[in-house]
Amino acid sequence: MRFVESKALWMLGGCGMVRWSWFIAVFMAAVVILPVGCRKKKKHTGGGGGGSQGTGVTYYVSTVGDDTNTGLSPSEAFRTIAHALSVAQDGDTIIVADGTYYEHDLDFQGKKIHLKSANGPTNCIIDCQQQGRAFHFHSGETADSILEGFTIQNGKVSNDGGAILCENNSSPTISNCTFSGNNAVCGGAICCYQSSLTIQNCAFSSNSARNGAGGAVSCGFLSNGTITNCTFSGNSADDYGGAIECWDNSSLTITNCTFSGNSANDWGGAIFCDTSTLTAINCVFSGNSVDAGGAILCMESSLTMTNCTFTNNSGNYCGGAIHCEDSSSATLNNCILWGNSAGSGGDEIYIYDSGSSCTLNHCCVDNKGYGGYTGNITENNCIHQDPLFVNPASGDLHLQSNSPCIDAGNNSYVPSGVTEDLDGNPRIVNGTVDIGAYEKQ
Repeated sequence: MRFVESKALWMLGGCGMVRWSWFIAVFMAAVVILPVGCRKKKKHTGGGGGGSQGTGVTYYVSTVGDDTNTGLSPSEAFRTIAHALSVAQDGDTIIVADGTYYEHDLDFQGKKIHLKSANGPTNCIIDCQQQGRAFHFHSGETADSILEGFTIQNGKVSNDGGAILCENNSSPTISNCTFSGNNAVCGGAICCYQSSLTIQNCAFSSNSARNGAGGAVSCGFLSNGTITNCTFSGNSADDYGGAIECWDNSSLTITNCTFSGNSANDWGGAIFCDTSTLTAINCVFSGNSVDAGGAILCMESSLTMTNCTFTNNSGNYCGGAIHCEDSSSATLNNCILWGNSAGSGGDEIYIYDSGSSCTLNHCCVDNKGYGGYTGNITENNCIHQDPLFVNPASGDLHLQSNSPCIDAGNNSYVPSGVTEDLDGNPRIVNGTVDIGAYEKQ
C-alpha cells in the first residue's frame, strides 16, 4: 500500500515550506519571504534551583510582588516574569518564587539570562490560558539563554510552537521543565526553525499538534537539536510524529529518553523523520501507535539507534516498530525489537522501497517480523530469542538475570562518552555491553 502520492512540500498560507532544493532555486531568482509555519501535509491516502547563576545581578519575581519594586530581593520582588525579562541584562539571573503565573509571549530579547524557578516545575507554573505561547526566542539567543524549572501549560497558537517557538538562529537551553496540555499546528509544545535547541531533563505529556506534526516537538528547516533525559508520554499529532517531528535537512540527537503512549494518525507514532538525520542512544519506545511506523517512520533520512528498546508499538498498516521508505537507511546497534505489531506486515521492521535499507548489528529481534523488501535488511551477529524483560505488562523492561541480551552486545558501537544506561547505572558491566536500553547490574 502506497502512502504518498506526491513528495512536494508547498508554501501555503502560514503553514508551508518547500523542498530545500526548490527553495535554493527560487531564492537565487528572487527574495523569498518565509512565513512562520510547518510544511504543508504531504498527501496521504528535579528542582529549578539547580543551575548555576550568572555573574551579574539577581532579580526576583513573586505572585505577591509589584513591578514598581526594585526586584533585587524577595521582599522587593517584581510581579511579572515579563517585566523581569525586560529589566535583566546579559549575565543576570531571574529567580521566580512558587506560584502560578498567567503570562504568555515572553521574550528574552536575545539576552543571556538565566530564568529559573526557586523550587522546580511542580511548584512554579506558567499558565498561558490558551492565549498564546509562553516564550518566543527569535533574536539569536544562545545556549546561555537558559529556561529552567517551570511547568508550562495551556499554550495555544494558530501556527507553530504551542509553548515555545525558536527561530532566526536562536538556540536557548531548556532544562528541567514540564510541558503539558499545549497545542499548535506543528510542535505542540516546542517548534524550532533554523536554530540549535538544547532540551534536557524535561517531561512532555498530553501536548498535541492539530492538523500538523510533532505533538511535542518539531525540529525543522536546517535545525539541530539535542534532547537528553526526557520523557514523552501521551502526546499526539493529527498527521505525523506523535511526539517528535524532524524535517527538512535537520539533525536531532536523542539520549536517555522514553517514549510511551504517543500517537499519530498517519506516520511515526513517536517520531517522524523526513529528509533529516536522527540519532538515538539509550532510549525506550513502548506503546506508541500509528498507521505506519508505530515507533519511528523515516523518509529520505538516516537513522542510527544504539542500545534502544522497542516493544509493544503498533502500526495499523506496516512497520510496528520502524518503517523506512524513500531511500532511507537505518542502522540499529545493540537494540531490542520484540513484541511490536503491524496489521499489514513488518511487525518489527518494514522496508517500503528498494532504495531503503536497515542494518542490525548485535540486536535481539524477532526476525519473523520483517516486511516489505526484506532482502534489504541485513543482520550481523543478532539473536532471535525472547529478551526476557522483567515485567513487560507493567512496563518494566529491565532484563531478567537469564536474559540472552546480557553481555551480548558489541562495545565498539557504544558512542564515546556514553558511560551510563537509561537508569544512570554503569553502561558496561562484566566487560561486554548488554543489548537494549538497560544494563543488567
